Amino acid sequence: MTGPLTLTLCLTHQCNLRCRYCYAGHKYHSTMSQATLERAVDIALDEAQRLGRHLDISFFGGEPLLEWELLQYGWQYASQIVTNSKVRLRFGVTTNGTLLTQEKSAWLVERDFLIGLSLDGSPAMHNTNRCFANGSGSHAQASRALRHLLQYPAARFKIICVVNPHNHLYLCEGVSWLHRHKAGTIGLNFDYWSPWSDAQFDSLAHHMQLLADQVLDSYRAGTPWQVECFADKIRSYIAHPQQPCNRCQLGERELAVSVDGHFFPCSRLVGVGDDPAITFGDVHTGINRARQQLMIATRGNATPECRLCALRYRCINSCGCSNFASSGAINQVSPFLCNLQQLIIRLADSLAETLYAERNPAFMQQFYG
Repeated sequence: MTGPLTLTLCLTHQCNLRCRYCYAGHKYHSTMSQATLERAVDIALDEAQRLGRHLDISFFGGEPLLEWELLQYGWQYASQIVTNSKVRLRFGVTTNGTLLTQEKSAWLVERDFLIGLSLDGSPAMHNTNRCFANGSGSHAQASRALRHLLQYPAARFKIICVVNPHNHLYLCEGVSWLHRHKAGTIGLNFDYWSPWSDAQFDSLAHHMQLLADQVLDSYRAGTPWQVECFADKIRSYIAHPQQPCNRCQLGERELAVSVDGHFFPCSRLVGVGDDPAITFGDVHTGINRARQQLMIATRGNATPECRLCALRYRCINSCGCSNFASSGAINQVSPFLCNLQQLIIRLADSLAETLYAERNPAFMQQFYG
């Protein structure tokens, strides 16, 4: 067993927001048919059984809650057909939260969905990019969704906070807002699709340093901010300092299915269209094994400088979708990705060294048990 296989179903290309950094492609009214959904689930279940993996089914978009009845149908169909197999099935959904009502929240929680809620921190940080078609911000609606989820102790959810060249100025304010509103672990998703100028990266480095300083203060106060990118780098050093960090399994770990049924290796790549270099089959013809194997053979990291870097084992340099977004190739590391990873590792190590030297109780409990 090498982790679950994820089936990501892009239910629609439509979205009620017009986020300025969206990588999901052009917004238009196109919905996945029930037949396409059923065929995708059938193929994914067969693949999970063949590989001896569990199956995670995630609903994506566009905004998947625009197709609420189709999402419910997908859950019901998959739950029924898996009963005759030994595959364990779990569900998830990624949503902007604006359509997440109390009733929908209850339905998802009762079925143990992992809910990815896109909420970019404070009103100023969030509304910089996450707007409705008329240009108005969506923070009030997204934060209302967080309040719905917090009413359920059993709710499994994760905050997705995107950091890009235009909203990073509010980074500390945004993370502070999320911590105060009990958002749990905060996932900072850095925008690899947008171009970052040298001046913008220098500004990001400044605000990341300020964030690390505030995280340090929060541990000392006994109320630690849980910022995932720092915690991941700390764990990568403590657990396996010579093991690859988050080794990408592009082409093996995920089947992302577009509205029209094409297979992509990652949900973040569906928006590029049916590029033969990225797709590997469809629900009608099945998985194209030749394309899949070519992708597996090509992925990774062919950047010569990385082979000499002492931090290569703690870096996401082999993440195919991040590489593609920032460099245009699944095995080439962009200067931005390299510089950002070095920055995060340096800040995380400084944070960890200080707290370890102080034998900070919250830090010791979290990372050393």
